[in-house]
Amino acid sequence: MYFPLFIDLSEKEILVIGAGHIASRRVHLLCGFAGHITIVAPQIADDFAAPDTDTKITMVKRCFTESDLDGVDLVLAATDDRHLNRKVFDLCHTRGIPVNVCSDSGLCDFQFPSIVENGAVVIGINASGRDHRLVKETRKQVESLFPDPQFKSKYK
Repeated sequence: MYFPLFIDLSEKEILVIGAGHIASRRVHLLCGFAGHITIVAPQIADDFAAPDTDTKITMVKRCFTESDLDGVDLVLAATDDRHLNRKVFDLCHTRGIPVNVCSDSGLCDFQFPSIVENGAVVIGINASGRDHRLVKETRKQVESLFPDPQFKSKYK
């Protein structure tokens, strides 16, 4: 079980390693909350679109290097390379940087929730990475409680 914690990311440096579909979804979710995101990947997926946002996004088109972790507050490893993801996890733990390895819930210091938000109201829904279908169904139930069309879901 993960404790739900709401944190101010507006002044945090976030590093995303990988630029595929999952990374794109995570970046879109973070853009509503983060001030700066750096994405490092040798290739960028066709469906990876930088959102129209106030968040500063830096795209670095090359392979990850350990120095990419310098000055970083939060890391997402979203590659299809298990060995690289594990290396990133180990390096982050050595440096005391919270990390989420998107493909392995056992290598995550934090989980990404499904989010329903409207202005100052933010509702996060999570099942500790174990039951995505339950999270989706719960999100729909929560959304139905708010007839206001301004309520919207993120990271479905």
